[in-house]
Amino acid sequence: MRKYLIVFIALLTLSGCLYETMYKNADLIALNRLEDIVELTDEQEQYFLMSFNAFQLTHQKEYMPEYLKWLAVLKSKWQVLNESQLTKLSDEIQSHWSEITQRIHEPTMEVLLALDVQQKQQLINTLKERAESRAKNSDRRERAIERFEDTLGHLSSKQRGIIAEYFDDTEYNREVWSLHTQSRLKRLESLLNLNTPLTPAERQSLARIVFNSMDDAPIHLQRIRSQWVQKQIKLLINLRETLSPAQKRKVDSLIHKWIDIVDELIKAKL
Repeated sequence: MRKYLIVFIALLTLSGCLYETMYKNADLIALNRLEDIVELTDEQEQYFLMSFNAFQLTHQKEYMPEYLKWLAVLKSKWQVLNESQLTKLSDEIQSHWSEITQRIHEPTMEVLLALDVQQKQQLINTLKERAESRAKNSDRRERAIERFEDTLGHLSSKQRGIIAEYFDDTEYNREVWSLHTQSRLKRLESLLNLNTPLTPAERQSLARIVFNSMDDAPIHLQRIRSQWVQKQIKLLINLRETLSPAQKRKVDSLIHKWIDIVDELIKAKL
């Protein structure tokens, strides 16, 4: 489901391909991503572009400066932040995600509920196929190592071992999350296939499913997610302790790069 949400926000956050030209054209890029999932009518496309543009202006003005604050913290303290401080930063980012989803609840609901029967089925089928593909993905560890190498350069055998240990330790978390995703898709399909207009309570339920809200999630699921985040933080701390001087310089360079990029995006004329 988060693959679907990327059409609204992923191109607006810190990713390796976020540069000024793409940011200015993020509405069309996002539309293309959405239409990989479901084909829209001309009217639906226009509504999507209008909603996206309105959100992007808000995002640039209100949220981009927040990213600079987080990057400034990382710039000065990434080598010394302890587990408690990193957890606090993670909580702030999660709160940021929740705030953003509140801003895009209504346009998201309008896009979903305006789909006809064929479009809804196409959406569900595509999301199910992608979820199944992710669940069967057996090269997560290799791709994670590649991502770390893109940032740090060559990894030592000790560093590779730390990453491998993390993936072994989080296998259960991934299995639980995969079952959770399947359950969400079933509930999404059920709500979208109702023949009567959704009640306010059903709309709220649909929004919680789409945005994967943890507010009303079962306690065991909240615990699994919290454990997973803590394991991710420990992975980063354990890797940080093994970094060579050259790898530390690469991290410094990457943070500086993103500070410059975000600063330019704040100034970009949309």
